[in-house]
Amino acid sequence: MRVLVDEIQYSDVSETLVAASLEINRLSDSVLLLCEPTLIGSLSIAVIESSLVDNGISYRRKFSHNEPVNSPWIKIIDDDSENTKIQTNPFRLTISSLIVEGLTGHKGDSRKGPLTPVAQSHALAQLISPHGARTRKLRPWLISGNWINSALDHTYDPLYTALRDFLSDEGIIRIVPLPEVPEPNISDYDWIDDNALDAISSRWINLDMEGRARALSHLVRSSLVRSTPSTSRLEEIVWHCVMAPGWSTDLAGQISSAKKYWDDSEPKIASSKLIDKLISDGMI
Repeated sequence: MRVLVDEIQYSDVSETLVAASLEINRLSDSVLLLCEPTLIGSLSIAVIESSLVDNGISYRRKFSHNEPVNSPWIKIIDDDSENTKIQTNPFRLTISSLIVEGLTGHKGDSRKGPLTPVAQSHALAQLISPHGARTRKLRPWLISGNWINSALDHTYDPLYTALRDFLSDEGIIRIVPLPEVPEPNISDYDWIDDNALDAISSRWINLDMEGRARALSHLVRSSLVRSTPSTSRLEEIVWHCVMAPGWSTDLAGQISSAKKYWDDSEPKIASSKLIDKLISDGMI
């Protein structure tokens, strides 16, 4: 089993996350988990909570950035306004987004992208509880922060690709085209016609490679005259859907469903519902 902090994408934060995991597993006091009630904050906190539950470590959750004076805490910041950092006595860990090298191009050029709080939280959770059942069940959500991040809307995101390939190589996820998703959620994509997708899915197994490519190109034709989605995101939506064991809807579709929690409830309730759902079921 490969360890996330050993991957080059984590080199800027690996020492901090390793030190934090050691401190957390030594804590005798309950650790306070802090984040704003946002989708990124919730996805980050969910996997940390899962690792704490797996290891029997006491914790509390609070949707705020107001830091207590004495209690140990972990704080999620869903932007780059602070650096990921640690201090001890008492224990404090701040996890914040940062730009890192994602992949190296064919000519040796550096390709950078966002290492999101979600991706860092997964690395921390893996260190806290390497074999925890809940923690491992949430591992496919490692790339959810990069999916939500705007980098995919502007250009190619090398972090998303690198981490997606990591999950695929480890057998944690499989990549399939949209017609192979049993219950696709395309509610965010009004340029995809439901009936057309159903028709393609019903005859997908009988199409050869050329026929499949032609069918998908026809399906997304109306998106080509729009400014969104970007080409890189379009490829992920239609050709590279992320599936995990037991899932009937791909990762992008589940994130679309997760966003609706905030449409139906006030932010703190929405965040609580999402975190509890992920810890319990590992999916939306």
